[in-house]
Amino acid sequence: MPAGPGLPRALPVLGYAVKFAKAPLPLVESLRSAGDVLRFRLGPQTIFWVNHPDLVRQVLADAGRFEKGRQADKLRVIVGNGLVTALGDYHRRHRRLVQPAFHRGRIAEYVRTMHAYTVEELRQWRDGEPIEADQHFARLTLRVVGKTLFSTSLGDAAVDEVVRSVPFVLTEFGRRIRDPLGLRGRLPTAANRAFDAAIGRLHAVVDRLVAEYRAAGVDQGDVTSMLLLARDEETGEGLTDAEVRDEVLTLLAAGTETTANILSWAVHHLGERPDLEARVHAEVDEVLGERPVTIDDLARLAFVRCVILETLRLYPQAWILTRRTTEPVTLGSARLPAGASVFFAPYALQRDPAVYPEPATFDPDRWADDRSTLTQRPSFVPFGGGRRQCIGDVFAMTELAVVLVTIAQQWRLVPVAGVPVRIDFSSTLKPDRLPMTPQRRAGADPTRTR
Repeated sequence: MPAGPGLPRALPVLGYAVKFAKAPLPLVESLRSAGDVLRFRLGPQTIFWVNHPDLVRQVLADAGRFEKGRQADKLRVIVGNGLVTALGDYHRRHRRLVQPAFHRGRIAEYVRTMHAYTVEELRQWRDGEPIEADQHFARLTLRVVGKTLFSTSLGDAAVDEVVRSVPFVLTEFGRRIRDPLGLRGRLPTAANRAFDAAIGRLHAVVDRLVAEYRAAGVDQGDVTSMLLLARDEETGEGLTDAEVRDEVLTLLAAGTETTANILSWAVHHLGERPDLEARVHAEVDEVLGERPVTIDDLARLAFVRCVILETLRLYPQAWILTRRTTEPVTLGSARLPAGASVFFAPYALQRDPAVYPEPATFDPDRWADDRSTLTQRPSFVPFGGGRRQCIGDVFAMTELAVVLVTIAQQWRLVPVAGVPVRIDFSSTLKPDRLPMTPQRRAGADPTRTR
């Protein structure tokens, strides 16, 4: 298969494995112009790298011939057979059972929780005193997801363990994905022992919680209760305790760090662009005034939505995705055998200058109705696509909007001068640090967050 004239130089035997481990973001962008489908070595394995957005959509849409790949294999150690890692009929059954937790009526209830916890977090801010904004958002998103999963005090221990273990677990997961030789995780190192211990603690605390919920037999009005009470319309069967644990761990892992990172990048860019921040404040003042946001307000917060979409474009949290062919497949002009490893990078797709002019520029207006075009859609996959599109995409978009507008009603966040903010790609795409200084907006009522 022609590699294309722009394919960067690879090492013998290892191919791009070292570059993928040490500097993956420049690598995936350099591969973009080398052809629609590339074939090369990534350490011990041969992979097919897909660049063309239409072919990526084909891979995402065809869940029968493209199953979850290398990422799911490694993530399964953490979350078992939750929705992110489950295959085939098992995935379809579980998606039917989990889906009701994300219906609009439930999301409307979650908005109240999102707003209440945001207000509580903002009470810790002091006018003119710098904060580590990323840490505040990490704590906030964890509490929101924890409360929607476990509405009673029984879940406090699970949330505490997630705070302790999930960041480390996800970072180690990212390192294993990029390991040039695939040896990380197989050797008796201190890091691997710590990783195994953290997984054991997470599983144990959620297992204990699910057992207590099951024994109580009471609908607590939260996601865990819903999962325990759910019944398959076709078979009448419910989920086992182990299956509920896997879904709970999946939601905890997928719905905390990722959302916190997008919030961090959004306020970072708004802090650098006071003109954009002023437009957010104007829209929030017009739509909400000083009252709390509700789900019905979100459709009227058009510029806030543009800010969120642009942040998702620049920093897709699943910045690389993998699949595996279940049978021989033709993809464009390439012929892939059964069992082939398929890789593609939403990070590169969403920074393609052919689709997004000045792709590194933070420009929310590219999502405005008069500029947004259908040519963007195949290249915009921050939540995946097809039948395996992230089940919590609406939850995430809602939480991002609720937190941003609740902050905007009271505060500006100003970058700390002289502190560069870089991308940490160790797992998801997060800022390496984000010191910012809260400044209360002129005329804002301090009693609303104190």
